[in-house]
This record gives sequence, C-alpha cells and structure tokens, in this order.
Amino acid sequence: MPVPKDEIQDALGTSLTNEVVARLRRTVHVPRPLLETLQRSALSENWGNDLYVLEKYLAVHFAWSIEQDAYTTTDTQLIVTAGHLQTRYGTPLYLVLERNNQPNRQPLYCVHVGSDISAPSLPTPPELPVPSSIPRGGEIVMLHEHILQDNADRVPFLERTPPVSQMCAVSGAIQWSINRDLQLPYWYFGRMNYLVPLYMQSREDITLAPDLIAPVQVNPENMIVRTVLLPHMPYANARVSVKRHDQLPHWMLNAWNASAATVSSNQIDNPEPAQSAG
Repeated sequence: MPVPKDEIQDALGTSLTNEVVARLRRTVHVPRPLLETLQRSALSENWGNDLYVLEKYLAVHFAWSIEQDAYTTTDTQLIVTAGHLQTRYGTPLYLVLERNNQPNRQPLYCVHVGSDISAPSLPTPPELPVPSSIPRGGEIVMLHEHILQDNADRVPFLERTPPVSQMCAVSGAIQWSINRDLQLPYWYFGRMNYLVPLYMQSREDITLAPDLIAPVQVNPENMIVRTVLLPHMPYANARVSVKRHDQLPHWMLNAWNASAATVSSNQIDNPEPAQSAG
C-alpha cells in the first residue's frame, strides 16, 4: 500500500465538517484533466460550475471508502471506486492513486481514472450510510422561531402570517410528507439526515416541486428542523446520498438544472447558512 490508512485518515481530518472538498484536496491531488475525464466517462449529469459538485461527491465517497476499507492495493497503488459512478454501459469507474513524491503536498496523487483498470482485484463502492429511522409520533422541533422570518424571501405567501402559525404550517407540511414517505436521504456535516419536501400551497400533484424543503435531523425522540431551503439548494448533498442521480425526484433534478449555473462553491459546501438566533 503506497500510503498507510492512518496517514490518509490523518490527512482527511475530522468527518464533522461541510468543507469536504478542502478535505479531499489536502489528501489527494486529482489533476483537473482527470476530473474532466471522469465527468465525460460517467453517465451524463449536471455537476455545476467547475465540476464542484463532482468534487464534493468524490470527497464524501473517498472518505467512506477509506473508513469502510472499500479499496484494494498493490505495492505502489491504492484503488477506489469513483463512488457509485458508472459508464453508460454500467461499468464501474475507478481512481488509481499513488504516493505523491512532491514534498509538502498531499500524500496521494491520482494517476488514472476510468473503467479500464488492470489490477489483481478491484474494489466495490462504499456502502451508503442509512439515516436513523424517523420516530413514530416524534415531536417536530424548530431550531428557532425565526426559521421562516430569516428566509422571508422564500415564503412570500406567509408574509402576513404570525410566527406561531408559520411554525405550525411548516410542522404540518413536514408531517404530511413523512406520512407519505416523501422524505429523501441527505448527507450533512458528516452524517445522514433527511430532506422533507414542504407542499404548503398545493398538494394536488406531488411530482411538482414543493414550495420549500426542510432539512431534518432525526433524534431518538424528536426531529430537529434547522432551516428551510429552496428546491435546488440541497442538491449536492442529496446527490451524495444516492447511487444514481436519477434516483432523486424529477422536481429536484429540474430545479437543479435550472439553477446550477448560479450556485457558488460556498453554497454547495454548505446549503444551510447560519441563521440568526433572534
């Protein structure tokens, strides 16, 4: 093995972070031409400006591969899958990594990406972590009472609604969607959570985009709602959480495709910017 596992984990640092692209970049140097090769080799999807969503996807899945020992090695190379990415023919895609001999740089250097890997054995993709089960009858707790006031531009239809009524409207919309199993897996700050679509103006057609999305953290006895987001905002974190992009709802894919060109790397790093506490 070109670099010991503990050295890789030391370079990665804590998993409790949203800055996972920086985490990958200080551990593995992936030359830009190889990142572009990976994008062209995989099934076509929208990876946003500068392929930053692809880097985020690789960052999370690379860390999972190391944590789960989902890699193979030779004397000089470490091989991981490119998450669950595949070619249009269904062939897995791989990253081939070697020790970086440049001083004071990342410990690993990507020398090849693709499906045409020659090695005694090839790895399997890491397992996607499963979010905690939603507690039956669990209380829905708003992180703070300004959750909608701080995002008034996202909910103009509630502009004249008192804060308590706003919170009740969000809680009711969350429960309505959970009762219909509309929640989606969602990676955030090192753990799997859920995204819950909020249909607050109309529920006639749930194939259409919801008014908002609520990131929900599941605890043993309750569910914490930190903020509310527009449909395109959590795409990168939702994409990490599924094997194929077409496993996400069409409304999310459509919302992302319509907005991807305007989303910055900072917004992709953290789709849940800090809220005021009042």
